[in-house]
Amino acid sequence: MNEALQRLSDRLDQVTRWVLVPIGIGFIVIVFLGVLTRYVFQAPIISSIELARLGFVWAAFLGAAICFKGERHTQFLFLLDRLRGRGKAGLKSGIDCLAVSLFIFLSWEGLQMVSAVSATYFPALGWSQLWLYLPLPVAALLMLVHGLAFLVRDIRLLADLGGTR
Repeated sequence: MNEALQRLSDRLDQVTRWVLVPIGIGFIVIVFLGVLTRYVFQAPIISSIELARLGFVWAAFLGAAICFKGERHTQFLFLLDRLRGRGKAGLKSGIDCLAVSLFIFLSWEGLQMVSAVSATYFPALGWSQLWLYLPLPVAALLMLVHGLAFLVRDIRLLADLGGTR
């Protein structure tokens, strides 16, 4: 199970990276064009603000999922660095449990938010506002898979250490 979960986590990370690149580039281009048309040509693209907001939110949440997968997120290492063996593995497993719980909560609440706003629309684009709220449950579900892979890995390490202190 560990290997399958790890492969799923790795594959989702690859897909997330491939999706994030065009979103990030698109966001930069839209902001640039929005500034250019507004301040140079005095003819703003009205929908550029909404598109930029969408691009920013998607990029931020997908980027957070990538950082979490790479374990490059904010960590309080002062305690983990002092522990060794079973104590360190146990603390990491506890942290993984908290992270998984948080991502379950965020997935559920995010889906509730998406459902609540799906009938509202952006004024300029005419698109449903669910596209603005959808990154939260998507990123939370991605991080949930990564967190479960970390949890299985760390529990296995804890079991392998046995009685070692």
